[in-house]
Amino acid sequence: MNDGQKIIRRSLKSGMISRDYLRKLIAVCFALLVWWKISIQIGVEEIIRNVPVNIVTSELTVNLDESVKYVDITVRGRSQKRLNTLSPSDFKIQLEVGDNAYAPTKPVTFKITQSASISKPLGINITKTNPEILVLHFDRIATKEVPVIARFTGTTSEDYACGEVKLVPDKAVISGPESVMNSILRVQTEPIFLDRRTTEDFEYIVKITEPHGKVSVVPPKALAQVEIYKKFDTRTFSGIPVYVLGTASPGKTVKKMAPQNVDITIGGVKSTLEVMNGSELSAFIDITSVKEPGLSKAKVQCFINLPNIKVNTVTPSEIEVETGAGAVIK
Repeated sequence: MNDGQKIIRRSLKSGMISRDYLRKLIAVCFALLVWWKISIQIGVEEIIRNVPVNIVTSELTVNLDESVKYVDITVRGRSQKRLNTLSPSDFKIQLEVGDNAYAPTKPVTFKITQSASISKPLGINITKTNPEILVLHFDRIATKEVPVIARFTGTTSEDYACGEVKLVPDKAVISGPESVMNSILRVQTEPIFLDRRTTEDFEYIVKITEPHGKVSVVPPKALAQVEIYKKFDTRTFSGIPVYVLGTASPGKTVKKMAPQNVDITIGGVKSTLEVMNGSELSAFIDITSVKEPGLSKAKVQCFINLPNIKVNTVTPSEIEVETGAGAVIK
């Protein structure tokens, strides 16, 4: 048996270790704590860059800056090898801001190491952050109801147009910073697409665009009911000659007809009307039913051989015709 073993045996027999055991255990724990603290302080340092600082506000307050900030932190540990394995995701820095931190139109400053809740790996100490202080701007949250306006992109063909647009719902509730809410009078949908193949009414679920300045919209989408109609127009052709159809009684001829020209107003698809020159129209009167010579009135009729075009009015609608023996009108 060596001398060390003899000393331990004599200590056990004398009761030196077992006597006042709890106090000695506490002393040993404090000694270990001091040793751990000193080992941390005299350890090595490393900089972990771009560690996120999450800013959490109350339901009544909005952060006008970015909701997440990034800082560089200086950490200390006993082993360089251990520090080399650390990444920003190993640290959680959260700054909770209550309503009492709000100051209208004034920034609020926070020292990160004092104000934030920091979660870090065991055995790692954060000595400083860069920047050390965050300067943040807050505002109160306001809420109001505004109308929703539909937006469109693209165009239909020249023969069709977009008519009435109904949005369901046609109003939305917006919430955001009080300082920007007063300037928002309406919200818009994302563009609803139209093209030359759009020829019928349609329904489309469209997203409502959130305004600038951290403003939220409820509901986020609306149902757009879009009316598509065919475009019609009118056009008047003047001085269209009137032709005579049919004959009078035997030996009778048309001696006089006044007027000999009429104005015709037609309606139909706009693209067709724009390319017409009047030669497509024929005006005539039918005097087959005229039995006796003399003056009579005949209704002017019109013929047009084009689809989607119809005659609206003929001016005058009737003309005076004189029949009898004599020269035929020229």
